[in-house]
Amino acid sequence: MLDTLRTALVGACFAGWLTASVLNQFSLGWCKRLLRYDRLGLVPRWTFFAPKPAREDIHVVYRDRGETTMGPWRSLTTAPPNPWVRWIWNPGRFERKAAIDLVNGLRNTRHLVKEHPRALILSTSYVGLAGWVVRQAREETAAYREFAVLTSTGYPPDQKLSVEFTSQVHRLEP
Repeated sequence: MLDTLRTALVGACFAGWLTASVLNQFSLGWCKRLLRYDRLGLVPRWTFFAPKPAREDIHVVYRDRGETTMGPWRSLTTAPPNPWVRWIWNPGRFERKAAIDLVNGLRNTRHLVKEHPRALILSTSYVGLAGWVVRQAREETAAYREFAVLTSTGYPPDQKLSVEFTSQVHRLEP
């Protein structure tokens, strides 16, 4: 009897959670008021089609520098696989999503601190990107590393690249 009651209670909790998740997709006024109390963010909201969909691709690249040499630019994340395979096998999607989120955070912070541009390097997004870049494998002669954020539109051979942001040069620990 106790097991049946426990099972029914757990089932009711999951059913309530599912119902709240479905209702949250419709932007109902009363639902928004109730979700103010969802401090842990347990009720998801999926926005597959944003008001401003992405029209560009983001690329984070980095390069090593020695005392007198400069290495080639390398990509931080891997390119997505073929679209026919991507829906089954896409192990790099989480890295690409993290890079996009950090770059968007960097953009927002840059807008907020435009009167104090040096404050940007103290932002969570900059520190996160710099830490991720610094942890990548490096060349033997590398003493410094820098990174850049590029945006691209279109497809090769007509693809247009532009540099959106270039970091400071960071010293690497020996």
